[in-house]
Amino acid sequence: SRITLGNDAPSELHELVAIRLPDEETRSVTELVALPEAELGAIIGASEPATVLLAEPGGEQIPAVGDGTLTEPGRYLILCAIPTGVDPAVYLKAAAESAGGPPQVEGGPPHFVNGMFAEVTVVEA
Repeated sequence: SRITLGNDAPSELHELVAIRLPDEETRSVTELVALPEAELGAIIGASEPATVLLAEPGGEQIPAVGDGTLTEPGRYLILCAIPTGVDPAVYLKAAAESAGGPPQVEGGPPHFVNGMFAEVTVVEA
């Protein structure tokens, strides 16, 4: 399965992060994103994201990790963790300098707090 990202927002940068959930994790993605930051971080930080795509306002996707293809069967949490209100240029510069880790930038709560998350299940063909 391949996912693509576009962005029609006038001023916000968005990302699509796909994280394969552990097989033993049975909670819904709604329950997971409501967890305290440290608990959610332990779950989604247990493995590398399957893909990370960015899109500037009005722009097309920028692949940061992978190309949007999800090949391993299982449940995936899809979310946008960009801080609300961050300047897209500031975020992209910080991302380029972060050596692969999440960029440290000032801003409001991550977009997933406002509902930018979903679940995707990949099944064997």
